[in-house]
Formats: sequence, C-alpha cells, structure tokens
Amino acid sequence: MIDSQFQVPQPQLTAYRRSSLLFGLSGGVLLLGVVALLVAQQGWFQRQFHVRVVAPTSMGLAVGTPVRLSGLRVGVLERINLLPDGRVTLLLRIPDRYRAWISPRSTARISTESLLSQSAVDLIAAPMDPDRVPQEFQISYTRASGLEELISGAEATRKELNGLLRSTQRIADQELPAALKGVQAVSASSSALASTVNREIPPTTTELRNTLRTFEQTGRAATRTSDQVERTLAELRPDLKVSLQEFAQLMARSNALLKGLQGFLEPASSSPVPAAKP
Repeated sequence: MIDSQFQVPQPQLTAYRRSSLLFGLSGGVLLLGVVALLVAQQGWFQRQFHVRVVAPTSMGLAVGTPVRLSGLRVGVLERINLLPDGRVTLLLRIPDRYRAWISPRSTARISTESLLSQSAVDLIAAPMDPDRVPQEFQISYTRASGLEELISGAEATRKELNGLLRSTQRIADQELPAALKGVQAVSASSSALASTVNREIPPTTTELRNTLRTFEQTGRAATRTSDQVERTLAELRPDLKVSLQEFAQLMARSNALLKGLQGFLEPASSSPVPAAKP
C-alpha cells in the first residue's frame, strides 16, 4: 500500500528518457558535422604538399590565412618563420589535387583587396607534370598590386611631402625674416620720402605761384605798353601795325599759358601728398 503511493508513473519517465536521448543524438550529430567541416576545410585526411615562400614581410598574415589560386581557395598558411635578415618564410599547405597547377616555377604574392578585407596569399599557376613536382619546394615572391601598391605609393608621397615641408620650414626660418626686414626698410624709406615731399611741396608751390603772378603782372604791363606803342607807331609808322598785332597775340597766348599753369598748381598747394603706407 505504501509502496504504491510513492511509485513514479512510468509514462512520464519514458517521455523524459526519450527527450534526453533526442537531445544527446542532436548534439552528437552537430558535433560530427563540425568535425567533418573542419576535416574538409583543413584536409586532414588528404594527401598534401608544402610550398615555401620567402617574403619581405608578413604584415596582415596569420596562421590559417587562405592560399588562393586564380581566386579559388586551395590551401592555408601553416607556419611563419622569421629569418636572420628580417624576412619571413611562409609555409603553405596545399592539397595534392592542386599539384598539377603549382610547381617551382609558380610565384606568390600577398594581396589585400580592401582595407576591411582579409589578406591572402595568391599563387600564380605554372602547370607541370604532377609526378615531377616535389613534395616540398620553394617559389619566388613578387610584389603585390592593388592596395599594397597603393599603400607603398602613399608612403613614398608622404616622404616627398615631408621633404617639401622641411624645405618650406627652412625658408620660413632663414630666408623669410631677411625678406621681411628688406620690405620694412623699403617701407620706412618710402615713408621718409613721402614726409619730405609733404614738407617741401607747399613752400615751393607758394614761391612758384608768386613768380607766376609776377610774370602775369609783367605780361599785363607789357600788353599795355605794346598797346600804347602800337597806337603811337600806327600814327607814326602805319606799316608796323601788322607786326605789333602779331606781338600782341603772342603776349595773349603767354598770359593764357601762365593762368593755366597757375590753376594746375593751386590744388597741389591746398592738399598735401598722402604718406606711403608701410
């Protein structure tokens, strides 16, 4: 009676075991799938051969970096070794089925298609009889194109710009101050010359104006005298009247010229010459 009260129902126990079994089977299948994928990617159970590449740098590379042939992934970077001269040796692991396209005559380069993409080791095919291709050999390295070449060009441009900046700084530090001093000296000389002109022009203009007035008065007196002489000579010598008229016209032109010169000098004496700005 007591045992029957504490007995676990059999249907619930069967469902629990069934769920546990299904969960375990699902986990096992998932694990086998992951292992199979790793085996397929790494080629652990395939025949493989190795290729060595001596490159100047391994920047952007790491163990597991893909190896490509004509854009297709054919292997992985297995190891990176540093050489005594600072270069690096890249050991590539490639499945045996690609042996017909990769030989000692092939070349390799490191390429990066964009700033965000992963670097890769690209191989240039050189077909050869697979039986003549050794199990491990070395191929030559060629300079990559694309982003790496762009970066190298940018580095060279940066060095040229640095040299230009240093030259500009040297000019600014050494030659520019001397040129500025010369400009300042010329400006000071121009200011002194302008001040001298401002001081000297008004007195000179006044004296010249007085002289012109004297000339004008003299001309008027000469005109009156010539009129008197003309009348007198007209009475005494009628034949000299024509010559006297020509002389009167000449004196009139002289007076007009003197008035024009005086009018030209009046504005110059009233407004001083502006000083030159430094």
